[in-house]
Amino acid sequence: MKSKNAIKTLFVLIICTFILGSASAQDSTKVDQPTEVKSLNKLKLSLIGLSYEREQRVSKTVTFYGAAGLIGSFIYQTTFTIDNNYNFNSHTETDFKIYPSLNAGFKHYYNFERRVKKGRRTINNAAGYVGVDFLAIFPPKTGISNQYNIMPQWGFQAAASKWINFELALGPAIVIARSETHFDIGGKIGFNFLL
Repeated sequence: MKSKNAIKTLFVLIICTFILGSASAQDSTKVDQPTEVKSLNKLKLSLIGLSYEREQRVSKTVTFYGAAGLIGSFIYQTTFTIDNNYNFNSHTETDFKIYPSLNAGFKHYYNFERRVKKGRRTINNAAGYVGVDFLAIFPPKTGISNQYNIMPQWGFQAAASKWINFELALGPAIVIARSETHFDIGGKIGFNFLL
């Protein structure tokens, strides 16, 4: 009876030693992380587009970027009507087209220094940011006017590997076209392949 308890106790102690030893070993190894943002060349594959982007470092935590590529536009429009007999009708139109686009903006990585202090990964500008995004879409001779979007944005980049980043950005957008201006919710989600 005593030997079974001694074996159980020894087994628990060995497991605890391995767990605590591996935890302290992970804390003691330091990975060389960048302490400020860097300039990047990216091939961006988003949910509805493909573009080349140059993100240029301006200061320790600020970058400016410019991009050119193709963007998809999903158009969904529903029209509701009521006739004189109070009959309710609806008509829905959907369309998807791909247009050339230009994109520019800046990002301020607000938590980059805090991530460095905590020992978190900051490779390839993997951090949260705020900024402004300017997007111009140019439909070629389709009768649709050019569209310009201005979007204050919050987003983050996460390093999936040394050469791949995941990026998500969200924010309110002002959409300006020849015939109208309206407010929208904008967003970008996709992967950046670093060149």
